[in-house]
Amino acid sequence: MISWTSHVSYSIGLSILSAIVFSFPTLAQTPNPEDWFCGRWWSQSVVKNDVLYIDSGIQKWLDPNVTWRWNGSVVPSTLGTTFSEISGNWISTVSLRSTWDWKTNIVVNEEPKNVSSPSTGTTPPSLIRGHMFHGPENTTGVHVFGGSTYMGNMNWSAYVQPDANTYPLWTFDNGTENSYPWQQHDISQPWLVNHGSAAEAIDQGLGFYLNGQVDRGTAWSTVGRMADGLYLPTPGMVVIDLYGFTSTNISTNDIRGNTPRVGGGMEYFAPIGGMGVLVALGGQIQPGRTEVFANETDGELLDFSAVDVFDIDSYLKDSSTNGTWYQQNTTGDIPAARIDFCTVSISAPDNSSHHIYLYGGRDPTKDITYDDIYVLSLPSFQWVPIFTNGESPRWGHNCHVAGKRQMLTIGGNVTNLQCDWEVKGVAIYDLSTGNWGSVFQTNTTAFTVPQRVLPATGGTTEGAATIREPSGGWTNPDLKTIFDTPRKWGSDQTIRDNGKGSGTNTGAIAGGVVGGLAGLVLIGSAFFFWRRKRAAKSHELEDTERQLELNGEKKHYELQGVNENDPAELAGPEAQELNAPRELVEADYHTATDRAELPGTNIAQGGLSGVPIVRTPGDDLPEQPLYRPGLVRPQSPSTLSQHEVEQKPPTEVEARQDDQPLINVDISRENTLPRVNPLTNPPPPETHPR
Repeated sequence: MISWTSHVSYSIGLSILSAIVFSFPTLAQTPNPEDWFCGRWWSQSVVKNDVLYIDSGIQKWLDPNVTWRWNGSVVPSTLGTTFSEISGNWISTVSLRSTWDWKTNIVVNEEPKNVSSPSTGTTPPSLIRGHMFHGPENTTGVHVFGGSTYMGNMNWSAYVQPDANTYPLWTFDNGTENSYPWQQHDISQPWLVNHGSAAEAIDQGLGFYLNGQVDRGTAWSTVGRMADGLYLPTPGMVVIDLYGFTSTNISTNDIRGNTPRVGGGMEYFAPIGGMGVLVALGGQIQPGRTEVFANETDGELLDFSAVDVFDIDSYLKDSSTNGTWYQQNTTGDIPAARIDFCTVSISAPDNSSHHIYLYGGRDPTKDITYDDIYVLSLPSFQWVPIFTNGESPRWGHNCHVAGKRQMLTIGGNVTNLQCDWEVKGVAIYDLSTGNWGSVFQTNTTAFTVPQRVLPATGGTTEGAATIREPSGGWTNPDLKTIFDTPRKWGSDQTIRDNGKGSGTNTGAIAGGVVGGLAGLVLIGSAFFFWRRKRAAKSHELEDTERQLELNGEKKHYELQGVNENDPAELAGPEAQELNAPRELVEADYHTATDRAELPGTNIAQGGLSGVPIVRTPGDDLPEQPLYRPGLVRPQSPSTLSQHEVEQKPPTEVEARQDDQPLINVDISRENTLPRVNPLTNPPPPETHPR
């Protein structure tokens, strides 16, 4: 029999329960996490090859003393005696190859992440607020980037302390020939960032991660220096080559606010511009802070009266320019400013208009949460509300397009219920009809533009948009040129190799790890004063690291475009030592030290024994499709276009007396527009239940 005791500290904010002491068995012995499911948020998820992947996040467990119902059915509960929050140490999958109803027969498969790699002895991290990338279309793995350790339940038996040496990019591929599905990649990023905005050009094998933060859960050295709710904003945008597993940091000085943002959104549109564009919207900034660390309850929220547009082609042509950002004002019924919302993007059948759906979110500066959906239509850049005044706000959730026109919503912190009324935390919204439902369908028709959005396009449900520019004109006339530029539909890798967009920006690598507590303080202090004094032209992460660790400038060297079979030697500077005192560094207790020996026959194809080979970006890469399956090719190119913070121990407060059962909640509700809270106003049955 499993026994446990609990001590709960209850607070309103990011974490409901901040300290819980369990006598749990090991993770491998615990029951299926989905049997205990109460809710999850700040997880990483993605849809690929008709499978929904859900990784880690904060997971909340059920209490058997609460009876949960929907449509007259009782939701079973199997966990002990109290609610609890932990970091989810599993990766879950849901098949999208068949129709299912989340109320009755959704099947969620789980795989624990506590199994170490047979070659390195490491285990994949279980983090929050990172991002899961799809990866190139003709591959089977998915990729988890960044994240932070959840610090709300450090006494849980499966808790693993933050590790700054953890690689920021991991691949999960259960279809690989190797028995171990996880692989880690050193993409030369010195920090695990989180809470940034992410998007992906799947057809080009590129991932983008805009800004973000370093916080208490980033590394063990940050645990004692930052309280919950404090963070250090990180500038720049990381561009990840998901074919070659390299990365580059580029400056984002030209984005709105000219300061890093957290909790925003970003979407990719393949048909716009020569190589597609990114549209970044929302987020929280800290423009006037006087302390080293930022506080999530302070600062400003970027409203949605303007968005940032990044021309990917400008970066791929010459990465030294950091690419070009444009700001564009929006019109219409603009949604309230917020963070921790989710977005999806989809285009009209003829690519004459493009649409970003924004759902939910919160304003941490005013303690407001939202349950609504707005659509931003491009190129009119007009906002249209299509679902408002919902009564079940949520934030920290994810959204994905699946089944041609359905939006899957994954998790979220539901602020007015103890558990997520959407069993397993998965729900479905029809992007064309605007109806919430509980059934995922595999045989839906193609996406059509919703009737409510047509005034923003001037076209029909099939497309034929006639509004080709914003009603107030282009904020930057050059952005019109981007929208009028036809997409380059040749081999994406060939196009990328013609520019300088591949490879790792070694300037972002400081040459060593900033160690311990002193390193963190130096980072925060140097960054704070540097941001106030530096000029606009910079590679932001690169300059931060350089100021901290090196005296003098670092020279950069780039390989010439040689063939892999021609021996070449890279010229470089004379050896230099860092101007810092030497010291012995001891590896973490959990670092694997087993020796590994390479076989003596590792010779690359075309190589000779004893002759070095220099590879250039693009070598040995799999052939890419000319365009992503399902992406409609344009018919007419002209139409496309703090200082130190003392850590205080948690206060133990009983959440409830053992002899007082928790509430009995009826969570049944039918869900056509508008949705309502079943606790206050249960709606009658209608055609499209959710």
